[in-house]
Amino acid sequence: MSNKKKYYAVLVLIWIATLIPFIFYSYIQIQENMIIDQYLSSNKLDGLPITKETAVQVSNQVRKDFNINESSFVNLNLADRPFLREDVGFLLIHKEGVCGEGTRVIINLLNRLGFDATRITLYNKKLQSAHTLVSVLIDKNEFFVDSINSLDEVNKLLVKTNISSNDFNFLHYTDNLSKRREFVESNTLDKSKEFINFFKEYWLYSYEATPYSKLLTKIGFNVKVFNFNRPNQWLSLIAEKPNLVMLFISLMTSIIIMYLLSKFRIIAIISKINKF
Repeated sequence: MSNKKKYYAVLVLIWIATLIPFIFYSYIQIQENMIIDQYLSSNKLDGLPITKETAVQVSNQVRKDFNINESSFVNLNLADRPFLREDVGFLLIHKEGVCGEGTRVIINLLNRLGFDATRITLYNKKLQSAHTLVSVLIDKNEFFVDSINSLDEVNKLLVKTNISSNDFNFLHYTDNLSKRREFVESNTLDKSKEFINFFKEYWLYSYEATPYSKLLTKIGFNVKVFNFNRPNQWLSLIAEKPNLVMLFISLMTSIIIMYLLSKFRIIAIISKINKF
């Protein structure tokens, strides 16, 4: 075999090697989609209309199925979770987790049914994350759907009301004192005790499809970033599919490596021409 053919053979082998992660994550993602479809079908959730009732039904099913007792977890190690967290395939097989895991599962199930669903985290008055749940948007109307590992009174409140990010009035301001008082009173007037208690517990929200705080903490910056803008549906979908993220990264890595190899090949050919 000539040196030229050996060179091409090496390039092909390197290219194939770079495709292995892409093929692996593609296979895992296909398996995950099959597990999601099987869960929807086995619980008679597939084909349901895009309504709040359907979203609540999906949430209730996940709440019913999942073990939230951390001391009895067998497969999920909360202290040693991967950066992108466990995928839905793993979670639906083992059915263990707290609100973050439940939110990932519910978002994937709802998105599979055609909903626009995304992750949202609620913070207490000390700006510590207190609960993670699902924000659903239907015909430009937003409402929260509960995840798992929450108090029954919180879950019941979210079911019977349409609480959304619009109910958090922390950015409201007016110079007019009488209007300010009127605004404060309007937020408590004709509101149930459960509603008032909900906003005493949860002061702030942040859409978490792009986890800026987690990324910054990972590289050494201990800061919190709050995102008040609801992300696009495609971003919400990708954010809850770690295998899809890794698939994209591996594909881009493969393309970059092949580009660099082709550049080196051209440089090598030019060098040989210059020798003559």
